[in-house]
Amino acid sequence: MKEKMKSSKRQQSGNGRSSQRAQRFPIKVPMRYRKDQEKDWAEGRTENISQSGLLFQAPEPLNPDTMVQICFSLPDTAEGESGATVLCEGRTIRTILPPSSDESPCVAVKLLDYKLKRAE
Repeated sequence: MKEKMKSSKRQQSGNGRSSQRAQRFPIKVPMRYRKDQEKDWAEGRTENISQSGLLFQAPEPLNPDTMVQICFSLPDTAEGESGATVLCEGRTIRTILPPSSDESPCVAVKLLDYKLKRAE
């Protein structure tokens, strides 16, 4: 995944902002997350991931600028290798509220750091 994420390109416009987002990968797997300094983990589900961010479904909205720790496992590869476990730290950018109350909100997180731990 790290190799694929690095291959996405961002172009800078004259004002220093990206004119194109990093490529997103629709990876939908169970995940756990917790607010910084909290002991208990909550469960969610990833929606997509890019080099710079992660979108996931959460049982409740999170406020912007909330620091979070995230943990999830990537799916096994087509070659049969076990997927890596990803440990991330990030900051929430926004919560996207669902159109109906029986759906979960989605939380967008800017990734600040991540580590891949390969299965042995």
